[in-house]
Amino acid sequence: MNYRILVVDDDENHRIGMMTLLEEEGYEVDGAANGREGIERLDSGVYDLVITDYRMNEMDGMRFLKHLQENFPALKVIMVTGYGSIEHAVEAMQHGAMNYITKPVKPQKLLAVVDQVLKEPGEEIPEEEKLQRLSQYFHFHRLVGRCKKMQQVYRKIRDVAPTDVSVMIIGESGTGKELVARAIHDYSKRKNGPFVAVNTGAIPRELIASELFGHLKGAFTGAISDKKGKFEEAHGGTLFLDEISTMSLPVQISLLRVLENHIIERVGSNRPIHVDVRIITATNEDLQSLIEESKFREDLYYRLNVYTIELPPLREREMDIPYLAHFFREMFNLELGRHIQDIAAEVLDALQSYPWPGNIREFRNVMLRAVLTAGDSDVLKIQHLPREIVKPGIARTQITFRPGTPLSEVEKTMILETLKAVKGNKLKAAKILGISRRSLYNKLEEYGIEDVEL
Repeated sequence: MNYRILVVDDDENHRIGMMTLLEEEGYEVDGAANGREGIERLDSGVYDLVITDYRMNEMDGMRFLKHLQENFPALKVIMVTGYGSIEHAVEAMQHGAMNYITKPVKPQKLLAVVDQVLKEPGEEIPEEEKLQRLSQYFHFHRLVGRCKKMQQVYRKIRDVAPTDVSVMIIGESGTGKELVARAIHDYSKRKNGPFVAVNTGAIPRELIASELFGHLKGAFTGAISDKKGKFEEAHGGTLFLDEISTMSLPVQISLLRVLENHIIERVGSNRPIHVDVRIITATNEDLQSLIEESKFREDLYYRLNVYTIELPPLREREMDIPYLAHFFREMFNLELGRHIQDIAAEVLDALQSYPWPGNIREFRNVMLRAVLTAGDSDVLKIQHLPREIVKPGIARTQITFRPGTPLSEVEKTMILETLKAVKGNKLKAAKILGISRRSLYNKLEEYGIEDVEL
């Protein structure tokens, strides 16, 4: 099959060089000097692959890529970026690029990546096989982690899933609340019904009622046809509402009515529609405080919070980080066609020492960046991690003691101050103190240290 490729680069030498190399391999190749010219080419011709530079005049590669994602979603794209600009590559992958190449472009690397991206669909790894290869890392359903706090989460999922009660999942942003909601659905009697997830915080307040309950044609400006809402889409299944703290009070009242009588009305209609939906909600905010500020209805809170599952932040799950690291290594191997077989011990140490303010979401992006940076390497090494992960930094603290201070008091103070400096990260504290993590835990128990004021 003769594949058609469009090369978009405002550097004429680079563009012609790539075009010539690809033509010699038998591909049909066209060129464009910038993103706007590339769009004109795409509007007048059909291509199997676009290779675009990141930095270009008039329309840069990222804007061009976003246009392709919106208007040509099936088109395969390779991004070319300057050496060391891995953050650009990560952003490109998140916006639909299938792979990336760093400058200076090596001919054999370019041809290998093009060949990989243009593989026939039959050559791709089936989703079932991907799931099977990833399942070795799952500890419960599709959740990864075996620490005590996650074991408690799994127990709660097992307990509540067979019922039909409303569940509220509480946890910091990025902790995986939607995965927990999906697990509850898949273990419930509604598992063969739809699972519909809605991030209410991402929907403009004036449109949230329409999104949840649907609308009739002409109900408001822009309502050009009748539309089902998420409640109707989830009929017979589960509706997951994330970031519920962002809901306006009028929408909260409407939601309360639905929970009470299982009836919705589309915007612009007074015709009642019966819905059979289980509600799971999630929040990263303190709803009790919002209730006190009259920003969240107390009666709705108690309707939604029949059963609570609290997700721990990743900084409290040190022992799970190696499992998560290998899970994402394998996942990105499958997605990016990499063959990374192992992760160096110093990489795992660095990952366990970092506090992860962005939780699993941040961890996932760091692993994606590491796999991208590793390229053809078969081992993830410390140089593949971002600088902020390798050297997060510790504030210097000067500690003084009175003459004659008991050694036990000195030791206890050193442990406390070290834990404060590393924001409670026990693995990192143990390394700085020069003792094993087990010895640190023994010392914490000996001195009755439980929670450290950070």
